[in-house]
Amino acid sequence: MRKKTIFLFAIFFLLIGSHILSAQEEKKAKKAKTQAIEAVISSVGQRTITFKYERKGKMREDVVGIDDQTYIEKIAREKISLRELREGDKVYITYEPETYTSAKAVQVVGKEEKKKGKKEKK
Repeated sequence: MRKKTIFLFAIFFLLIGSHILSAQEEKKAKKAKTQAIEAVISSVGQRTITFKYERKGKMREDVVGIDDQTYIEKIAREKISLRELREGDKVYITYEPETYTSAKAVQVVGKEEKKKGKKEKK
C-alpha cells in the first residue's frame, strides 16, 4: 500500500512540474511576440487606431484595439485619452501583432513629417 501511495505522489508531482514548465514557456513566448513600432496614426475609431508604418521599404497599414488597460501618453509622460489622439500624430505603439489583443501602450512623440518632393521645372 505504501509503495502505491509513493508512486501516486511521484506521478502527481511530475504532472504538476510539467504543467508549471509549460506555463512558463507560454509566458516567454508571449513576451517575445510583443513589439514596439514607430508609426503615424491615419485614423482614430471609438476603440481602435489605424496606423501606417514602413517595413521592408514599403508603407503598410494596420489596426490595433484600444481598451481600458492600454496606456496612452504624450512624450512628456502626460497621460491622455483615446479622444485626444489625432490623425497625423507620430506614435510608438507597443502591441502583439499576431493576436487580437489590445495595444499595451501608445506614446505620442510628435506630428508626421511630410516628405518634401522635388520641385518641377517649367
